[in-house]
Amino acid sequence: MTLTEKAKDLKSSGYTLVLVGGIGLIAMILVLTGVIPLEVSGAFGIVTKIVMTFLFTLFFVLGVRALLRSKTVAQDAIRETGKRAEIKKWFTETYDAASVDSELEGEIEESDIYFERTDIIRKKISERFMDVEESLMSQLIEELYTEYFE
Repeated sequence: MTLTEKAKDLKSSGYTLVLVGGIGLIAMILVLTGVIPLEVSGAFGIVTKIVMTFLFTLFFVLGVRALLRSKTVAQDAIRETGKRAEIKKWFTETYDAASVDSELEGEIEESDIYFERTDIIRKKISERFMDVEESLMSQLIEELYTEYFE
């Protein structure tokens, strides 16, 4: 999952939790003030009202936190997109399929050639860009391999 997808997921989850929590809290305020009668008596009724109020408050708070986190992740996604473009541009300007294949050593079985090529691509990117996260590295390797060899 890319950071852009994660930001969108956090945002939609946040809106959903805020909506459910907000509606639930409004309903619980109406129940607690007696506008909406909730016919549960005794200790069970009190516990039910406390638990429901707590859960709706929790949903609301978690939704707000998810929305705040989605903004941070969205900013990280913008940086990741720029880094991805920079790495791909550098790699495609520096290497082509033939230069990657020229790094292959010895006889390689057809079933192992994918792994050897991806190791070479990983090594070349790692030599130039030392702080690439593993998830981004894997995505870049897949994109470059597809672009060059499929």
